[in-house]
Amino acid sequence: MKHSIKDVILVFLALLHLGIIVLVFTTKLPVSVLILCALLVILLTGTNYQCISHNFLHNPFFKSELSNQVFSLVNSLCLGLPQSLYREHHMNHHRYNNDPVKDDSSTFKFGKNHKEENIISYSFIGVFRTDLKGLYIRAKKHGPLVGIELISVLLFFVLLLELNPLLFFIFYLPSWYLGQVFALMENYAEHHGAQLHDRQRDSVSCYNKVYNFLWFNNGYHQEHHYRPMIHWTEMEKVRVELPEDRKIVRIFHLTNIF
Repeated sequence: MKHSIKDVILVFLALLHLGIIVLVFTTKLPVSVLILCALLVILLTGTNYQCISHNFLHNPFFKSELSNQVFSLVNSLCLGLPQSLYREHHMNHHRYNNDPVKDDSSTFKFGKNHKEENIISYSFIGVFRTDLKGLYIRAKKHGPLVGIELISVLLFFVLLLELNPLLFFIFYLPSWYLGQVFALMENYAEHHGAQLHDRQRDSVSCYNKVYNFLWFNNGYHQEHHYRPMIHWTEMEKVRVELPEDRKIVRIFHLTNIF
């Protein structure tokens, strides 16, 4: 591993994410187990965006570039979208930090009267607003990997449809979509009520120890925006560099929406 042996846990979760999807389509499972698997896929999709894919694009897990490319390809199957597209989308977010015009994922972009959009429309419609073509064009400038990821994802969809068309529409698509909604809700909560255009106050942090243990220090969101290349295992150390008069929530980020 390039940065920390703890990244093995994130790799395992990505494989678990993909493994559950494959299990559902290759094994006859009772309805109760299918529902449990759907809930796990939703949770793992949100976890993938917030922790696995997110940390990987900032600090690639492996020393070998080939290994990183293979993981990027595998994780694209987990996300149902090329990892390289998410990288372009997320780097735009870091570049403009919730700016209402320039940040494609800004909580203000589709709001009215210069106010934040409400979390329901932001989360449930947001996935359909993504400019996939624009992201693809930008990602392609970095090499052919995004094209390989896209072809692999499409072939994966064809395979799932071939294995069980009914499950594709009643299990895979709903759990994939709700996983996207979950990830968008989390992103909203990580910025709701923070101060725009202030690099030390433009995000929301949460210091609950259980939350950060289970979600790989994802609570240190202001710290991450302030120093995005710091590995997640070291993020706690950045807190002392930031002012305390900024928005901090208790328990976990989603409590920020209430």
